[in-house]
Amino acid sequence: MKRISRMLVLCLMPVIASAQFHNKGEGQTTISRSPTRIEVNGKAVEFNTCSSDKTEIVFLTHARRDVVERVRKNAGPNLRVIAPEASRDFLENAEEHWRDWWEARFNYYGQQVTKRPIHSLPATQYVKEGDKIEWEGHSFEVIETPGYTRDGVSYLVKAGPSHPPLGAKDIIKTAFDEWIVVGHLINASGQVPDLYSFQDAIPEAKIGSYHGYGARFATWISSLEKLKRKDPEGRPLAFVSTHPYTHCATPTETIDAAIKRMRNIYGHFLETNALHWYFGEERMGAAAKRTLGEGHEMKPLFEKMAEHVDLPNWCQHIGTTKLLVSDDGFGFALDVGGKNQFESIQKALDDGLIKKLEGIWVTHTHNDHTAFVAEAARKFDCPVYAVDEVADVLVHPGRWFLPGTSPNAIDAERMKIMPNGETVKWRGFQFISHFFPGQMYNHGALLVEKPDNKPVYFVGDAFSPTGIDDYCLMNRNLMREDSGYALCFKKIRNLPEGTWLVNQHIPHLFKFSPAELSKLQTSYGERRELIEQMTSWDDVNYAIDEEWAWFYPYGQDAKRGEKVKVTMRIWNHSEKGRTFKLALHDADGLTISEKEKAITLNGRETGEVTFSIEISDDAAQKVHVITADIESDPGIKLEHWCEALIRVQ
Repeated sequence: MKRISRMLVLCLMPVIASAQFHNKGEGQTTISRSPTRIEVNGKAVEFNTCSSDKTEIVFLTHARRDVVERVRKNAGPNLRVIAPEASRDFLENAEEHWRDWWEARFNYYGQQVTKRPIHSLPATQYVKEGDKIEWEGHSFEVIETPGYTRDGVSYLVKAGPSHPPLGAKDIIKTAFDEWIVVGHLINASGQVPDLYSFQDAIPEAKIGSYHGYGARFATWISSLEKLKRKDPEGRPLAFVSTHPYTHCATPTETIDAAIKRMRNIYGHFLETNALHWYFGEERMGAAAKRTLGEGHEMKPLFEKMAEHVDLPNWCQHIGTTKLLVSDDGFGFALDVGGKNQFESIQKALDDGLIKKLEGIWVTHTHNDHTAFVAEAARKFDCPVYAVDEVADVLVHPGRWFLPGTSPNAIDAERMKIMPNGETVKWRGFQFISHFFPGQMYNHGALLVEKPDNKPVYFVGDAFSPTGIDDYCLMNRNLMREDSGYALCFKKIRNLPEGTWLVNQHIPHLFKFSPAELSKLQTSYGERRELIEQMTSWDDVNYAIDEEWAWFYPYGQDAKRGEKVKVTMRIWNHSEKGRTFKLALHDADGLTISEKEKAITLNGRETGEVTFSIEISDDAAQKVHVITADIESDPGIKLEHWCEALIRVQ
């Protein structure tokens, strides 16, 4: 058969137009092909799905929960599952993971999405770079393409010489006989499903996963460059993603533009980042070189750090704790994150620096600020203060899944909520509470005013003298005018003249000039626009906020025979109203009385839907996982999207 010129098509639909071929001889061969399903005489192979129990082989490009559960749904007894070697842990150790995750979710800084399979589904064969599988005249070559996921591979599909080219003439004018299934790596517009999935460590820069914003951008770029080089004859191959269908007529330009855009996103992240203060230019330069490439000169946004001076004598710096000391010798702490801070407060009491600790304000929910708050409040017999968005996490940490959450719950009777804007007088000081969603959404700030002193704004971990602390996408750094750093910029501009900022980690006061603040805002806004172009959501916040839909409580204990409730909380980030259809999946021994519900929300509105779950008398004593499908027109159809944990004891 004459080889047909190939073109790049990034298809995002499980089944598109197919070609059929009848080979007459002793018998008749019927072939039907689409980019993600090939059928020969009723036998089929598929990618990332299993639409029939007659399917013989499923090729997985990765092993996230939506893909694995979709395959499990229709799997026949003889199904062969071909999966990346890097997916082995996901596929073989699901039960062990969820058992261990009950405790591992606390104090967690690995910052990987939680979309692991509910139950194990061991592959028939694990594959790696260069492996080839033959089936009915077709060849499937493995190309390792991590990036969007750690375990990602692509498959170069080559039709045999006696087989027809794939026909999709109603979609593209040129048929093709070779194509690459790329999974979620990239779509036809050069976009990716989200940005938070790229969070990871950068070992060469000594940067851990928590601080590794876009760490796998570099891996993703390398994978795309590898695919561009795959055809030695210089003819582009057909790229097929396993999302709703689109196609591309200018493949090379699309990939190059996507890489340029992703590098620009990372460049804007680097130039505004607080990590220049903590990590220094050598480590930040190593991170820049990895993603931006050789020859790129990384420059922080500011020629020099923002103005900074020593703390006033009434504010003591103890690790991540700030201890305020009144003129008459009483203490008020901001955060108590570790044993050293706890013991330092005790020493301040023993040495007579303070007569009594009269309160603790908590800036945000990370454990390096909260781990010893509960113990300190009991030991020193004082109340704990925080904004609404922080308080519930402190009292009920098991109901939340957030980075670095301490399991050490604060006694509810000690918790005093200070709503946004509330003012409290304390021994010559005035405290004004602020919701301040900077480093993370569950974050507050405290404006402290003292006569004959410039006001000091305690901003937790939201800013440093080099920029903003938005290096972990799992923190929910929303890019909206009414939240996230846009709101923080506005609050800083509205502070009393001469106000200093202070970060819990930094033993200095600092402030941004109006010009410096404008530079931060401009660069941040440009990054937002680039991310909007990089994803297909109708609002950028879906792409940076994994928990726009999540279960509350995230984890809860239950006994056999009990009924419990779990609530799905949804934030409609879209500007227009949406109706969200929710469908929950049972776990063994747990019965949901009404599995399907819906909620209609106006644009930018939050809402919640509650489900009742009955624990059977013979439910297994273990951690059960409940998951939910979410659907909303246009454009949202997500399977097993988020999970809740119910531990039966």
